[in-house]
Amino acid sequence: MTRDGGRLTTPLIFHKLRSNQVLRIWLCILILIVVLNAPVRGQSEPWIEKGTTVPSSRRELAFPYQGIIGQVAVKKGDQVRKGQILMKQDDRIELKRLEGLTLAADRSLVIKAKQATLDNKQVELKRKTELFKRNALSESEYLSAQLEVVIAQAELDVSRQEQKEKTSEKELQEIRVEYMTLRSPVDGQVLDIAQKEGEVADINKPSITVVQNDPLLIDVKTLPTTVVAGLKVGQTLEVRYPGESWRPAKISFISPLADARSGTHPIQLEMPNPENRSTGLEVDVKVPVGPGQQAQAR
Repeated sequence: MTRDGGRLTTPLIFHKLRSNQVLRIWLCILILIVVLNAPVRGQSEPWIEKGTTVPSSRRELAFPYQGIIGQVAVKKGDQVRKGQILMKQDDRIELKRLEGLTLAADRSLVIKAKQATLDNKQVELKRKTELFKRNALSESEYLSAQLEVVIAQAELDVSRQEQKEKTSEKELQEIRVEYMTLRSPVDGQVLDIAQKEGEVADINKPSITVVQNDPLLIDVKTLPTTVVAGLKVGQTLEVRYPGESWRPAKISFISPLADARSGTHPIQLEMPNPENRSTGLEVDVKVPVGPGQQAQAR
């Protein structure tokens, strides 16, 4: 454009071009733009799909036996370590019962006494056997000495069996006492506490819920089946929270069941979450696909 007497004017060349020539120029420019922006044949294009973060583990913990809640050692939102005590029932009665069973299971003195009796009867039998061989002892006395050894052996065996039974009862009680304490099965965070100290534990409902958000999982439920066909478990994709940079996540699961009606195929990814960010958030998932897959998906 040129300036003529203080006002802008159109170059003369555009006045000389006929309208069909201008149209051809613009058409050529448009074709050039399309060609430059068209994907190279065989080159992968990213497919952006929405996903939702979920905990990698959600544990709803309940007591197997009814009992009064004696201690709640954590509160909602607390970070907990695997094995950490979360909640305990009042176990004083069960501990006393365990103490009694422990004493009852210790049959060592009884067994020691029975073993001594058996040893004595065996020595006596040996002596009487020699007398019987020399006809210095009656047959009835000899048979009586044999019977006393048999009885002493049986009494020892009974004591040993009783020890096993009492030991088994003690071990069962130890398990029962252990079940009266709820410990965190994972490194995670307390999501919910359903019961308070002094309440009776409901064995049909969870008393406390713990979730593990590191690593977290990403549910992607609306990927086209044709896109998922090119993916495999262990493959790394890129994920981002809205307004943030991309970060890597690995495919941990591809559902064995696609949805023919919607043409979708759910997958799940696993992603480190060292900052322990809350789950239930929406993310973008970038999935590489070829031009053919892109066309079929659309």
